[in-house]
Amino acid sequence: MLTISFRCQLLNGIHARPASALETRAAAFHSAITLINVTKSREASAKSVLALVSADVTLGDECLLQIEGPDEAQAHAALAPFIADEFNECDAPLAQQETTIHALPVFLARTTSQCVRGNGVSPGLAQGIAVQLTPFDLHALAQAEPAGDVEIPLLQAALQRVRQQLEDEAGRATGEAASILDAQSQLLGDEAVEEILCAPREARNTLAALACAIDELRLPFRDSGSDYLRQRELDIEDLGLRLAACLTSRITLPVLTQDPIIVCHGRVTPGQLLALRSAGLQGIVMGEGAETSHTVILARALGIPLLCVVQGFEQINEGDALMLDARCGVLVITPDSQANRWFTLEQQKQQRMTTAIMADDKPAIAPALVLLDASPVDKSEAIKRLTDNLHIQQRVLSGDDAERAIWQREEVFTTALGFSVAIPHCKSPAITHSSISVMRLTEPVAWGGDVDVQLIIMLTISEHEADRHMRIFSALARKLMHESFRQQLMTVATPEAMVTMLSAELGL
Repeated sequence: MLTISFRCQLLNGIHARPASALETRAAAFHSAITLINVTKSREASAKSVLALVSADVTLGDECLLQIEGPDEAQAHAALAPFIADEFNECDAPLAQQETTIHALPVFLARTTSQCVRGNGVSPGLAQGIAVQLTPFDLHALAQAEPAGDVEIPLLQAALQRVRQQLEDEAGRATGEAASILDAQSQLLGDEAVEEILCAPREARNTLAALACAIDELRLPFRDSGSDYLRQRELDIEDLGLRLAACLTSRITLPVLTQDPIIVCHGRVTPGQLLALRSAGLQGIVMGEGAETSHTVILARALGIPLLCVVQGFEQINEGDALMLDARCGVLVITPDSQANRWFTLEQQKQQRMTTAIMADDKPAIAPALVLLDASPVDKSEAIKRLTDNLHIQQRVLSGDDAERAIWQREEVFTTALGFSVAIPHCKSPAITHSSISVMRLTEPVAWGGDVDVQLIIMLTISEHEADRHMRIFSALARKLMHESFRQQLMTVATPEAMVTMLSAELGL
């Protein structure tokens, strides 16, 4: 007998994907190969994916591979380098579970539409129409089917059909989708899994027998000490739905409308996501409990925004217009003009961020910070566009945080100085590069206090340059007292000329 000792370095423990990799290599030998979880005093055959998962190996567990049989030397020679050099690379990075619900952006917070908050686990922005996806309960479906004998050949045929489906889908897929489908295929090909699925049972009908088998297969995942492994239970549910679809016509996916956003008060499985994404899927809203699941990993890989929520499903009706921002964790139901305007501005910001050319040097004022002939609808839009531009130019950690800091100062007192000029300003940890931004408007906007503004000079100062904040503000206020200076600001023709003028006048 030969052994290989190792400590599990897999962030997510041994679940279906790394288990499949180990099972594939162990199955090539006649010797008995056993995985022993020394930390938890569990052992399992390394030739069974389900058994390996049942060993509940998580990050840091001390393990032992025990090899005994006629070709144990060859098996040891193959498995030792695999465990040492490759095994820890058999998994994807952990889908981080963010639990903080961020404050709404200031502009969006002014919406009067109903908002549902949640945990954005796959970031992104989407707009579309609500399409309800009702979770399936195999036991309830079995009760709706006629009673009859449990037909093992039907289960065996379903098993072969789904195995072929997964193999075909994995062959057509790429990236994460291919890896996940391949892992599911390996799991369904496991002899231990087939034994449980096709075991004789006393049940109402064949579908009820399948439901009981799926419950049994879920147990190793559900009882795991790892939250990540517990969420792999959703893969078993996914396989159960695939198999059940071979036994009943009651399992169907919704017909998707244009720009659909799936709303499911349960959990969307990986297979359902893959089946729905080809129909222009815009986003997903689903219940909690799958934040590190393969569904989330797929959504991230495919760029599909996904929001997990606890409450609020009852407020969403089929066909409702929805706006989803999984970055700050909000779903807006039937967006009003304020929410729609925010969405448009966010889209514009995202588009500009993909094409912006960044300069290494970031002086306090630069042509990219000067917006001439702008036409914001109101003060809120003017401030958002200016702080969004700072985000685009990589001068802030977050445009939303910079916007919030500007408004915190505005709520104390108006920054309109008269002469149709306003100087909104802030000092904030969100500011990475102190900046002077300029916006000259084609038409004045109300700034508060019965004052209209046509020129905005915004000062955003990093925390470690507090003295500079007041120095620039004071110098600018003094200059604005002179009509000739104001006239130059209102007539300068180009951003470059504006930068040259302000740099000279303010001694920058």
